[in-house]
Amino acid sequence: MRKRLLISAGAALVGVLLLTGAGVAACSVATRDTASTAQGTGAEGTEAGLDASAAPSGSASATTSASPSVVPATNCGRYAFTKPSTSTLRASKKKAFAFYFPPYPISIDNKDPGSDYWAKWTTEADRLASGTKQGEETLDRPLTRAPLSGNWRQKDFETEIRQAIDMGLDGFIWEYHSVSSDARWTQLPVMLAAAKAVDPGFRIMLSPDLQQGANTTQASIVADVLKVKGESAIYKVDGKIVLAPFYPERVAASFWDGIRTTLASSGVPSVLVPIFLSGSPNVRAAAWNNSVYGYSLWGNRWVGGADSVRKGAVEAHANGRKYMAPIAFEDTRIYDGRYWEASNSGALRAMMEKAIAGDADWLALITWNDYTESWMAPSKGRGYAVADTVAYYTTWFKTGKKPGLVRDALYYFHRSHRTDAPYDTSKQQIAMHIPNGDAASNKVELLAFLSAPGKLVIKQGGTVSTKDVAAAGMVSFTVAMVPGTTPSFELQRGGKIVQALQSKVPIKAKVVHQDMMYRAGGGTACGGKA
Repeated sequence: MRKRLLISAGAALVGVLLLTGAGVAACSVATRDTASTAQGTGAEGTEAGLDASAAPSGSASATTSASPSVVPATNCGRYAFTKPSTSTLRASKKKAFAFYFPPYPISIDNKDPGSDYWAKWTTEADRLASGTKQGEETLDRPLTRAPLSGNWRQKDFETEIRQAIDMGLDGFIWEYHSVSSDARWTQLPVMLAAAKAVDPGFRIMLSPDLQQGANTTQASIVADVLKVKGESAIYKVDGKIVLAPFYPERVAASFWDGIRTTLASSGVPSVLVPIFLSGSPNVRAAAWNNSVYGYSLWGNRWVGGADSVRKGAVEAHANGRKYMAPIAFEDTRIYDGRYWEASNSGALRAMMEKAIAGDADWLALITWNDYTESWMAPSKGRGYAVADTVAYYTTWFKTGKKPGLVRDALYYFHRSHRTDAPYDTSKQQIAMHIPNGDAASNKVELLAFLSAPGKLVIKQGGTVSTKDVAAAGMVSFTVAMVPGTTPSFELQRGGKIVQALQSKVPIKAKVVHQDMMYRAGGGTACGGKA
């Protein structure tokens, strides 16, 4: 999506097999793809850039021992915590959105996922045939489904809306070009219809994007906003349509003032919440403060830069404006050879906690589905691991209280090879590199949500690492990757296995093409479909 845009040093542009062991009882719970939209239900902190004192205490060691017996799961549930109802979360003044990139919906052509358009984008041979010699164009894709009958595009949007609601989100930020033939614009009516069909309270925030060269006219943006002004699903504050353009500084603030003035003259009041490519609220305030309702930023993608999220909120509030905090999981771009080190789930957790610490008003997940750069929707390569983690934090963000844990959940995050693994230079022309931010990390992470103390275990072949956790809570346990193995994970109590999890991703010693994407998986012992 953001191809060829440079990232400044100051602000970056930036699967799952759940095993409960032999004899574990199957639990009767709603699967994720049919769950009701009104459902009621760190590394240590210093390494993850968080407050170590807030993490459950424990110690880690490498051991070898016989496998203990398995305890059947009895406390079933979708999440490790009791998720408040959608109506309760939505009543909060805090709001959470995800930036939606229309070119990458669940399906492009409604064909079998083994031979559809997504398969072409993620097939190595197809990329080689195109002459790029860079490997797959995308490393991941949305969760697959069989071809649908009827209005399949709307059905797919409805699925994504349900997924977003389950994560605690209030809506999507819909990026579009003011071009009648562009799919970003032509699919907006279908998304609006899907929102109304699933949940009339789910909102679509407009993000009019400037075309290449910033030659989009004020008149074209105004005309498009007027076309959807009466749609109930369009997001408004105090009756005013919210405009949240990406990279708005390509033109002066006066450009956006003119749009808002023209809209007002047509009886359509609006407010501006620009998503700047770079520049904190204090940096932008002199030129923009009189024009904006709030500030946002595309943001960075590493733990060491997470405090910019807190500072952004503090600065916006000091200037009398709202702040929409950018939240990302990672950013890896095979099309130009760049990636930023996310430290497994560390960047996501750090950004969320900094947004809460800074009292941000809104959250913006960057992005929902741009699979060429940064995505957070449930996906083939990550299952619901990212989504479930987001749900925990949006609950915290909206209620003001860290959710108590009533059952256990285990999630893994790791790459398919070390960042320094040998690759075939005859087939990959551009080496993946980190332009700025944190240094490369090569670890396997077990992110555990524990309802009680226990022992965490990570097995990589004959290498067994353990961590004793002395209190209930969320804890990140990381160990060095061991090439040539497929990690497995356990939670033990009283010498018995409470939950076991097997990664679907082998750690390769060498590769044809570099793949810096973090894979993930996991959940509760019987919390739903992964």
